[in-house]
Amino acid sequence: MRLIVFIVFISFLSSFQLEAQRDFANGLQLTGQVQMGLPQNDFEQVFNGYPSGIGAGLTIPVGKTQLLRFGAEYGWNSLGREKTLVELIDEAEDVIAGEMDFSSEIRKYHAIVRLSPFKGGFRPYFEVFMGVTNYRTETELGYETEDGVFISERRPTHNEIVNSYGYGGGFMLGLGRHFFFDAKIQVLRGNEVRLVDNQTLTVDVDGSINYNLEPTPMDMVVPQVGLSIVF
Repeated sequence: MRLIVFIVFISFLSSFQLEAQRDFANGLQLTGQVQMGLPQNDFEQVFNGYPSGIGAGLTIPVGKTQLLRFGAEYGWNSLGREKTLVELIDEAEDVIAGEMDFSSEIRKYHAIVRLSPFKGGFRPYFEVFMGVTNYRTETELGYETEDGVFISERRPTHNEIVNSYGYGGGFMLGLGRHFFFDAKIQVLRGNEVRLVDNQTLTVDVDGSINYNLEPTPMDMVVPQVGLSIVF
């Protein structure tokens, strides 16, 4: 939080010098970014990795002063993918070799309120957001029959949706009248979600998949960089 406040404060001071240097658009804004999650608190203990992915957002200025922007944001982060060799029994009760492909991801859907008081080539901002985060997994079993035909079967996914919220800050740097480099850091908080423990994944010979669940709030700090188009 202190880092975000410091960055926004310095950015606001710099904006007074850059505000009137050039005529930049300040209407509808479309943003595309790459992002990487840094797990925090209990989530850091349960999940060993850095969820990476992409994001997209849309905001519009409101009011006469246009100090505030309202909008929505979507984010997708991969939690990893694993492939494991398994043994299965076919209809003839013969043991065959197969492969389990397990992947997990999170999808974030948030409404945003952003304070963005400057309209020049350098635009620091602070934002709060609220919405839901969807955690889901996908498991696919693949094997080859005696006839040489490769069979791929998808198994039921583990799917949970929890409330999530947070705050963040960043800046936009004008590359042209309508194009901006956009960088920010978000602090994501939310309700408890049950993550699949990858270390406990097993497959029975009949193809049934077993695993344990680890409950944890999905707390993350999420740095993001990308490009914004402003109309």
